[in-house]
Amino acid sequence: LIVAWLLSIDASGLASGFWQARGLLIPFTGILAVGFLSLAILLAARPVQVESLLGGLDKYYRLHKWLGVAAAMTAIIHWLLETAPRTLARQGWIDRPFRTPGGARPETFPSLREPAAEVGEWAFYLLLILVALALWRRFPYHLFQKTHRLMAPLFLALVFHSVVLMRSDQWLAPIGMVMVVLLPAAATAAGFSLFRRIGHSRRATGEVIDFHLHPGSAVLDVRVRLATAWPGHLAGQFAFLDFEDAEGAHPFTISSAWTGDGILAFSIKGLGDYTRTLPRQMRVGAAVTVEGPYGRFSFGSTGRPQVWIAGGVGITPFVAGLQAPTERSDSPTVDLVYSTQAPDDTFIAEIRQLAARAGARLHLIDTTREGLLSLDRLASLVPRWRDSEVWFCGPQGFGRSLRAAMLAGGLPAERFHQELFEMR
Repeated sequence: LIVAWLLSIDASGLASGFWQARGLLIPFTGILAVGFLSLAILLAARPVQVESLLGGLDKYYRLHKWLGVAAAMTAIIHWLLETAPRTLARQGWIDRPFRTPGGARPETFPSLREPAAEVGEWAFYLLLILVALALWRRFPYHLFQKTHRLMAPLFLALVFHSVVLMRSDQWLAPIGMVMVVLLPAAATAAGFSLFRRIGHSRRATGEVIDFHLHPGSAVLDVRVRLATAWPGHLAGQFAFLDFEDAEGAHPFTISSAWTGDGILAFSIKGLGDYTRTLPRQMRVGAAVTVEGPYGRFSFGSTGRPQVWIAGGVGITPFVAGLQAPTERSDSPTVDLVYSTQAPDDTFIAEIRQLAARAGARLHLIDTTREGLLSLDRLASLVPRWRDSEVWFCGPQGFGRSLRAAMLAGGLPAERFHQELFEMR
């Protein structure tokens, strides 16, 4: 967008005085804000075609989040450039701009200029509110989902604002060509959101056939039998679960390997208001919609030994990994390091049994007695960690500190794989 814009203007205007520079920066910041929001809307539609390129849905949801923040920040700059200088000029604090005869800008739809400007201003205020709510982690998830859907009509309003106010001579310039491609694509994605069609082709329906709560760890194991087609999944991938309640779909890692029998298992940690109450609401026979699979946290083999590090409920993808068939002769040796502050005896016994069956070495770290897992402790358990592929799933702060220590200790960055399991 920046390159296309620079190729579309006379950049000398940026050095010709304040008002001339402002005249270039107002449309530039507006186009940049709409461009950022367009890309965020496209990613919100969950295009699986770019999942591998961006490292998985968890990675591009993080990108979606920061594109939304960038859109809000550039929109603020756009609004300030539009309103602040005029206010200062009216107060006499800065000189008014000198207007030459015949200097009016060529407009695409001059008769719609006023309504487009008003729509843009109100859309700007709503954008700030919606971004603030999305970033406020204590805002309930089900309300976040409902308010976040307003982004689609908001974006369409900003498309109207942008198309009307963009100079008519810029549509054939490089920036216009970019916008001609970007805006319709993002508007289509917004339409998918408005009509609840995002992920529709990747949904399967079924029912709950079994569930069990591990009281020691507050983890709810749920098994689902699907009645419609499922494409299969790799160990470590996740899906969106909707139990047909008011809460809507939540992402959970699939804790079972795919065997073609239509049965999926999920291990759900009671972390928020919804997941803590889910065990009381769960019942056998309850309808469920599963959308997926998504993610690229799938233990691809390069021939090197693998170290799987799980923190708390981050054990879930590794449970699926232990169940996955390992018929290849070059299957890597696996050390599973499980760090938890709530080691439920029944759950740990199940993990030990799965690890023994898969030929993996299990190392249990009870943080209430041993403290948090450190690199020194890891090295004592797995001396060859520098020669391994490391897969981490757990609290983000834990992962960041461990990754920094391992990279400083000689592990190449491309060998540390981390799930960024935050959808907002």
